[in-house]
Amino acid sequence: MKKKTVVIILVAVALLIAGAVAQPYRIYPADIKDIDIWVSESWLQKYYVRVVAGGSNTCWRPWRYHVTRLGNTIFVEVLTLHHRGEGCGFMLTYEEKIIPLGICFIPDMKYAIVATDGMRNFMVETFVAGRSNLIKK
Repeated sequence: MKKKTVVIILVAVALLIAGAVAQPYRIYPADIKDIDIWVSESWLQKYYVRVVAGGSNTCWRPWRYHVTRLGNTIFVEVLTLHHRGEGCGFMLTYEEKIIPLGICFIPDMKYAIVATDGMRNFMVETFVAGRSNLIKK
């Protein structure tokens, strides 16, 4: 019984190590340069956040994001993918993405966008939702 358990544990560890080595990318926090909120001009107002973020070397690939909403605060986590095994040069490069936030905003209500790079760095932009345009505060 003990021998079977040990074999199962060893196989599980070997699969985890093989999976980690097989992944071509590592996920790292992105450097956030700027965020900006805007709303579409159509009758059905859709809100967006424009995020400028990137990497500090030449190995990063276009970044990923996760959006989470908690009440009137919207968290945008920004991550980059770095290729394993490449020689990297140091160069700050940035990319801009438009991230949709949806239409569920109450007019005259204050909201906050918190863009974080997964570490301690973050940028906060607040705004008041409006009927005809976006009012930044």
